[in-house]
Amino acid sequence: MNSDPKNLDPKNLDPKNLENVDALKILIISTFIICVCEAGGAHLGNFLAPVNRIAVTRLFQISLLAGFLYITPHGIFFAGLSNSKLGHGLKIGLVWSLVFGGVVSVAALVLFLNQINPLKLIGSGLPPKNLALFFLTGGLIGPIAEEFYFRGILYSFLRKSGVFIAMGTTTLIFALFHFSGDNLPIIQIVGGLVFAVSFEYSKSLITPIVIHCLGNLAIFSLSFFL
Repeated sequence: MNSDPKNLDPKNLDPKNLENVDALKILIISTFIICVCEAGGAHLGNFLAPVNRIAVTRLFQISLLAGFLYITPHGIFFAGLSNSKLGHGLKIGLVWSLVFGGVVSVAALVLFLNQINPLKLIGSGLPPKNLALFFLTGGLIGPIAEEFYFRGILYSFLRKSGVFIAMGTTTLIFALFHFSGDNLPIIQIVGGLVFAVSFEYSKSLITPIVIHCLGNLAIFSLSFFL
């Protein structure tokens, strides 16, 4: 039998069996990595434009989290990144994105028929320049970094306390992370729930990553019509 922890059957690595993966250590170190990157990224604001700063910060977060999980026994499985789940997660992510997009389209039509502009609810406000980098950062780099931590690390840790606690807590923190101004972050609340449910269903972090990326790209694309 292969004793290499990275080749173990992920079915035996249920997040509820945290004694095998030292999940608290993973959570603490991952949170420390996020905080250090955010603090460092804040100082980059003196040298880089906002979009560039966010791109650099998120790339560092992805690289450090991925490296840390890889060298941590069972870390890759714990975060839902085992090789055996990649294709499975990708397929589910694409299907869920299609279904979710259809539901959102129907809801948007209902709002439009009631003389409410649905684009005003989801518009992101595109920057006047660095548009390509904005799409790359907001549509790919940002979602990957956020799913690494919120679903891969935080949700997996909280999962031992129950599905609803994990979903509710990660969604709340995810929405607060994106909160700005006086408006309730409805898009982030709905998105956070969808990402958490999809991760719970597929057990693959690729699923919420795909949904998150495609969802952001769709929102940015629609912003052209605002």
